[in-house]
Amino acid sequence: MNIVARVSTCLGIGHLMRIKWLLLELQSNTQASLTLVLDIQKADIAPFIQELICDDIHFVKTASKQDIATLLSVIKTSNADLVILDHYDLDIEYEKQIGSVGAKLAVFDDLGRDHDCDFLFDAKWVGELTHKRYDKKSPVKTRHFLGPDFSLLAPPFSQTLNTHVSQSKNKTNILCSLGGGGDLSIFASLVNSVPNELHSQIQFTFVVGPKAENKQVITRLGEKFKNITILCSPLSIANEYRNTDLFIGALGTSLYELAALKVPAITFSIAANQENDITHLQQLGHFLHLDEFTDSQACLLGAQLGGFICCLPRIKKLRHNAIVTVDGLGVKRVAAILQAQEFDVTDISSQVRDANHIAQLTTQYAVREVEDSDVNNYLIARNLPSNSQKMTINADIPRLEHYLWWFRSERKSYVVEKIGIPAMYVWHQYVSANSHDYLYGGWFTARNDVPFNLAMLTLQWQLDFCKVSHPNAIWLAVIHKDNKFVNLLNKYMGFVSTPIDSVEYTTTQQLFPLADEQFNFVMWDPNA
Repeated sequence: MNIVARVSTCLGIGHLMRIKWLLLELQSNTQASLTLVLDIQKADIAPFIQELICDDIHFVKTASKQDIATLLSVIKTSNADLVILDHYDLDIEYEKQIGSVGAKLAVFDDLGRDHDCDFLFDAKWVGELTHKRYDKKSPVKTRHFLGPDFSLLAPPFSQTLNTHVSQSKNKTNILCSLGGGGDLSIFASLVNSVPNELHSQIQFTFVVGPKAENKQVITRLGEKFKNITILCSPLSIANEYRNTDLFIGALGTSLYELAALKVPAITFSIAANQENDITHLQQLGHFLHLDEFTDSQACLLGAQLGGFICCLPRIKKLRHNAIVTVDGLGVKRVAAILQAQEFDVTDISSQVRDANHIAQLTTQYAVREVEDSDVNNYLIARNLPSNSQKMTINADIPRLEHYLWWFRSERKSYVVEKIGIPAMYVWHQYVSANSHDYLYGGWFTARNDVPFNLAMLTLQWQLDFCKVSHPNAIWLAVIHKDNKFVNLLNKYMGFVSTPIDSVEYTTTQQLFPLADEQFNFVMWDPNA
């Protein structure tokens, strides 16, 4: 087999590395001849492709006349059977010119664009839409291979060979990476914000990619702190992943690498192709993701890092909630497809898992305790304008702040579900003040408005449920005066206005310091 590969190296080495693993597999099976066509760039890529046996390497200016002319010339002179294209900046018009030469074209992409090729591989998971992303975006001849089964990972990420283990018992190993590029100064803000006493408990490892910006910042950090290891342009970080307790970094190829080894992670996006719907990430067992990572967020995460470390067993457990598995065998599957051999795929089960319901409100609606896997759905519901506008804090809660609160909160939260789909969340918290027992709480919808009878049944269940554990606790609440629905509901359930001169009123003010004249103060005494 004669292969020509046009691969992007302009943004980093991510594209080159994933294609390298595929090319190595093809060469090991077929002794294929190989010609690479790469972007002109300053970084030294030789160490990353040294295992490949290349007939020739050409460097071109991206999307120029020289680019396509060189590629077409190489295809003809090498009598190529297969052309591999992996490049964000080259589109369907570029592909059509390749098609005119006669070789089979395999395209790797994750942007959901139009294509004209023989094989289209996209490992991105977008839930139920995964296998529909390219409908009407390619000709009939194109065979689509979509989903994480086709993620191109290094051999060490195969689950049949490796599992995630933590090597250190005395320190928490934290791996930080932005992939092949990115601005590393964001990690300086993170590390400099970590409390001094916590540094002795952490070992940081920083990956410095060949196209990373502000590399000197990481060098200075290494000089300042003794608990820092720096990896400059490593050929692979599979071993580092296996020994990592927590990964903090950009969500590119790392998404599938982390999923394959089930490594706990806090990730963020630094490029358009890294933008992901949090519900899709959850299906891969990844629950802690930020759409962006600003300097202020890095400082906040560093200052509160100890809280995440204490909760690592909970975060690691979330990895096992994945309904979409990544087994690390994508390279072998893709190579088999390109060689017209048989291949297998993993079984994806999207069935509703059995829930541990603690109460049945109706034949359709049931209550269960909120779990860590609810962390994002809880926030999404809370931030719905129909909910937030009626709260004492009506601004959206940022995701990082929510994560930090979630793992330290003493709030007891429950979700009312209809056949596994959340309808509303209800919460309460116990407090002892002024020699009295009090409960305060609230509820908010998960999607749409909740029927009055369902809200009434839920509130009645909550009052009865809490009366067993806290029989003498007085309920305290604040309700926005414009929220006629909830005011009516609470009045129906026996809540009364809290006397202004009472200790309950003062306690309510302490519990809800932002509740002003726009809110009604109400209470309910189970023994009245």
